[in-house]
Amino acid sequence: MRKSTGIPVLDDMLRGGLEDGSTTVLYHTPFINGALFAYHICHHRLKSGDSVIYFTNTKRIFTIMEDAERFGWDMREYREIGRLSFIDAYTPFMGLSGEGRYAVSDPTNPEEITSVLARALEEHESGSLLVIDSLSTALDQCGVEVLDKLEDWGRLVTLYDASLLCVFADWGYESQIRMRIEDFFENMIELTSIERNVIIGDIFTVRKVEGEVVESKRVPFKLMRPGGVRIYIPKILVTGPFHAGKTSVVHALSTRAVSVDRESTTVALDFGHVEFEGFYADLFGTTGQQRFDPILEQLGGEAIAVILVVDSTKPETFPRAIEMLRKARAYGLPCIVFANKQDLPNALSPEEVRAKLGFGEEVPVVGTVATTGEGVREGLRILLNTIFGG
Repeated sequence: MRKSTGIPVLDDMLRGGLEDGSTTVLYHTPFINGALFAYHICHHRLKSGDSVIYFTNTKRIFTIMEDAERFGWDMREYREIGRLSFIDAYTPFMGLSGEGRYAVSDPTNPEEITSVLARALEEHESGSLLVIDSLSTALDQCGVEVLDKLEDWGRLVTLYDASLLCVFADWGYESQIRMRIEDFFENMIELTSIERNVIIGDIFTVRKVEGEVVESKRVPFKLMRPGGVRIYIPKILVTGPFHAGKTSVVHALSTRAVSVDRESTTVALDFGHVEFEGFYADLFGTTGQQRFDPILEQLGGEAIAVILVVDSTKPETFPRAIEMLRKARAYGLPCIVFANKQDLPNALSPEEVRAKLGFGEEVPVVGTVATTGEGVREGLRILLNTIFGG
């Protein structure tokens, strides 16, 4: 049975989520907090009625609970009713008594770790999620012998119909170690950072699914407080001719928005934030007046996708819409057309708008009434599916 991670795009990339009996590694660069990504998945599984067994060798249990709460994940009730259990391999390593329901007295002993994992799985219901945080710390403490136990851990989750999720930070380990880890896990989710024009962001991608090496899209994300993992789109360009309704679109979509205008006309740009179905995006709306065309290219830079807004009652402005796409260098980006002002007399239908623009079926065209919000969120949903292949 497949279980959702609570991150819809990731579920799609994993062909429906994490399957019971499967093994997955969250493989991340050192300066991304892979544990927080794991917390998001844990909380979603707990909310869905599953049990979680969390092995920690990097921090005390109360620290984990506090970190999770800062992101809106209150997991205390699940611990109180026994659906969240901790295996403490941190305080014993510090020479203190174990604090969790289970403890590993010698965290440098991979045999004892395996024995405690087996006992915890046996005492929990089937379908549980077993999290190892972190495999890299276990490797540092136990040596490569801990990698010899991966096969045993895989057999345990198969036996108890659970799933294994290991958090692994690559601190520059030898290639043989990285290859062993990549070869063992059926699913591999990679978290890393990218830098473009000094803008640094975090992305995830899936490199293996069900033992098969795959090429998937790189998905930008942010860890929101509260909210957890949110797919982050740093820039969606909203453009179109003068008085097409761009400002109304930005405000209809945004949880908060700012416009710079004079006499109800945008003279600089609209800026909005969107939080929608696990996504977080920034909207940049351009002015439609020709005297501002010199800044269109700058506004279009670094855009991930485009919403082209046209007035369905004014087909004579459509050539201007195409010109604005060209000047913003937006051709080739995922794009959707909002055929706006569908409530007005003589408004062209979305298909008529498509024909007059000369766009093919690959560009979605959605009828909207931005002043009331009609169609705009459905259009955003279609655009997000276009970007991420959902």
